[in-house]
This record gives sequence, C-alpha cells and structure tokens, in this order.
Amino acid sequence: MLFDERDLRVFDNPDSANYFKEIVQSYYSQNYRATIVLLYSFVIYDLFIKLQDMANEGDSKAKSKLSEINNLIKNDERYSKIENEIIQFFKDNCNLYFGKFIEDIEYLKNCRNKCAHLKVNDNTLYVPNDYHARMLICSMYDNVFSVKAPFIMDLFKIAEKDVEIYNKKINCISYSDLDESIKTEITNKYLIRMTYESMKKSYRTFIKLLLVSDEQQCIENLCGLYAFTYAMTDYILRSGNSTLFNEENITNMFLKIKVQSLEDNSEGRKALFMLIQKFPCILDSVRCNKNVFEYMRHSVLSETQGLRFYRLFYPNEKETVYGYFKNKNSSYSPMYIEEIYDVVKECNDFELSEYIKLMIGNIPGYNAFNVADCFMEFFKGKLPELSIEDINYVMNEYSKNTQCTNRYRHSEDITVVKDYISQHTKK
Repeated sequence: MLFDERDLRVFDNPDSANYFKEIVQSYYSQNYRATIVLLYSFVIYDLFIKLQDMANEGDSKAKSKLSEINNLIKNDERYSKIENEIIQFFKDNCNLYFGKFIEDIEYLKNCRNKCAHLKVNDNTLYVPNDYHARMLICSMYDNVFSVKAPFIMDLFKIAEKDVEIYNKKINCISYSDLDESIKTEITNKYLIRMTYESMKKSYRTFIKLLLVSDEQQCIENLCGLYAFTYAMTDYILRSGNSTLFNEENITNMFLKIKVQSLEDNSEGRKALFMLIQKFPCILDSVRCNKNVFEYMRHSVLSETQGLRFYRLFYPNEKETVYGYFKNKNSSYSPMYIEEIYDVVKECNDFELSEYIKLMIGNIPGYNAFNVADCFMEFFKGKLPELSIEDINYVMNEYSKNTQCTNRYRHSEDITVVKDYISQHTKK
C-alpha cells in the first residue's frame, strides 16, 4: 500500500486529502494516464495554494506573482500559461525547499502532455507504465505536498500575533524548559519552512527584541519573544546548523546587550539566564560580551537557586562549589540552608560542622525569625552527625542573637538540643 490515513495528515484541508486519494485510487485501478493528468493538476493546485499562503504572510514576491496570476485567470488566459507561471515562480524563488522539484516537475509535465495529446506519428495515446506513475506520485508527495509553504523573510513580521498569543499563554518565564507543545507548534508552523539565511535574519531580530530593545511593547511581550527565541535556538541546534551562532550579525547582536537593560528588566535577565543554562552555545556568545557575562555570573551565583549553576560559569575552575560558597558565604541566607546543602554536600572538601557554623553566623540581627526557624529545623536534623563540641559552639552563637532566642519556637527547639546534649554527654 502506497499511502495510509496517517500519510494524509500532511494536507491542511479535506479537499486536498480527497484530491490525493482520488489520484491514488486511479493508480490502483491501473488508470495510469488518468493518474498522471490528475497528479499534474493537483500539483498546480497545491503550489497555487502555497503561493496564496506566502502572499498572505507578507512575501512581496508572492504578492506580486499572485496578483499577476489572478489577472491572467480573470482575462481567461490559457491555463498552460498560468500553470507555467506558477511553476516558474517556485523554480526561481523556492527550489531549495522542494528537493527534486525542478527535475521531477519537468518530467511530470512531459508525461502529462504525452497522456493528454495524440502521438503525431502513429495517432495513439501515450500510456505510462506502473513504475512511472508510482515514482511520480511518491516524488510529488515527498517533495511538494509534504512541504509547507516557504517564505524567505523576517519571521517576526509574520509571527507577531502569535508572539502576543504565547505571551498570554506562558504568562511568566519559569526555571523549567519551555513546554514541549509550544516548541512543536512554533516549529511546525514556522521553523521547518525557513532557510538558513531567513533563520539567521529572524534569529537576529528576536535576540534584539528580547535582550537588546527597551521598547515598551517588547517588554510587555517578553514571554512570547522568549518562547520563539527558545524554540528557534532548539531547532537550529537539532537541525545541525550551529554555525549560525558564529555569524557576525548574530555575535554583534549579543555584544549590544547592556548590563543596565538587564538590571532594569528582571524578566529579561531571567530570559537570558534560561537560554544560557539550557544552550551552551548561547553562553559562548555571551562570553564575548564580558560586562554582561560577569554581570550574569554574579547575579546568578549570588542567588541561592543559582548556586547549582556554578559549573556552568566556572567549567574548568579547580575550586569546588563549596569552596566558592565559603568565599561568598555572607551572601547566602540560612533561610535556604537545606537547598544550599543539597548543592554543596557532595563536594570532596565539604564539612558539615563548618557549613553549619558559617550559617549560624549569617542569621541577621533583625526581622529574622523565619530565617532562624529554617536554620534550627536543619540543625536539629543534623545533630547525630555533629560532635558535642560543634553543637555547643553553634548554641553559643545562637544565644547571642535575639532573633533566635525571642522566637515562638525557641523553647521547643532549645529543649530538643539540650536533651540531645544531655543524653550523649552521659554516654
């Protein structure tokens, strides 16, 4: 069987699917002349629909050609001329999209002419064999019908409305990957129809709008811009076109990102970080912009949630993430003592007693009841792993801070610790 119902999914409307089924049925009935004539007609129809799609999406060449063809139709011009104009447009402008389009479309056209006209020398009709009909059906399916309408232009001009739609759908940039369904939608609707050159131009535009521009409209639609930039980056890499990130107009756009813009726009800063931590090629591009790279490194690693990305920014550094933490420990709140512990505990230079002593010293002297609660919850759970000497040190520091001793949970916590010390001192 040549095709099944799954293969018909490439067609965007029921009419096209029915036209194609008619061609296949004619082939199965061994009506090979009719098959070729029907196939040629459907190819012209399919290309004409694609031309309309391109014109509707703003392709100036497609608009001009569509207007020209509509005038030919209106003036009852010969259909052969109209057909030739449609084919020639795609030959001249879109041959990269259609695989063997140029060779096979000419072969199909010649077969169609032979099937439709008398052979002059013996007054007979040409009858193609099974192989010819099957080959042409498969070729047109693979190289024309299965290919979406192409365009060579800046994607943003076409997808602006979808940027706004995704902006409302996403609402905010999360620390998880972009939803797979959104990436798939953007890819199937737009990205698979783009050449390297149009992708290069479009990617530059989205980097500019997402990370460089300070226009209010860009800021308001930042989540939608992020969705497209993320999907494009992912698609470029999966397509094996990573050299695009080294193109001069792309690297220059990353150099135009300003630290002040990132400071003023927290969502923009988060968007850049999400791209950096997901795609190493983006990090390499940002490294060239030294001020921005240093700013991002500092802003990410100074956050508790960002500490786990230490190796992202220091891939070859001998110092461990725990060593980095110790040097910068005053920047980290004991409110997140558990989260930080999960990041640093596997380091070969990690010491629990040292870690807890550093953290007790970081509890502020005001507005810190919640911080002290978090510290003590962690501390009580680690008592069996600490020496009595270490525990006494921590409790001595604890007693000096009224944010620890004036808490509602102070009596409960201190009782637990004292009971533990008492039991283990006797032993």
